Amino acid sequence: MLSWLLVVGLAGCATGTPQNLLQSDRADTHLGWQPAPENQLAYSVATASGIARLALDPLPENLDRVTLDLPGMQRVEGVQWRGDDGKSAMLYSGGAGEQGVTLEQRRRGFRLRIDGPALDLIRVGGLLTVVDFYRG
Repeated sequence: MLSWLLVVGLAGCATGTPQNLLQSDRADTHLGWQPAPENQLAYSVATASGIARLALDPLPENLDRVTLDLPGMQRVEGVQWRGDDGKSAMLYSGGAGEQGVTLEQRRRGFRLRIDGPALDLIRVGGLLTVVDFYRG
């Protein structure tokens, strides 16, 4: 157990505690932190409703990429961001996304990567919402 904690503690972003930079903001959204290359953050997100809402703290300047694995989502319709600074943006809508936003279909679900200009946009922190198709 101790060796696993050590690996988790050393992997990922080189700043302090990367696990605490992102939190679930919705009762049915479950967030798990995953080890990632240095200066990157990786999370796995599961949601029962098809809407995952995540609260981001301000991200460190040396951070290069945020990756979200979305294993239960079937057809992501949108990724929205509302910043703590009052700004907002539609990072992904249908087939189109902001520069630096990549949505990759996986065998089971999707993988969302945010880097470059899109990462600079969300770096101030705020609310990130991922919407799967309407499940009614």
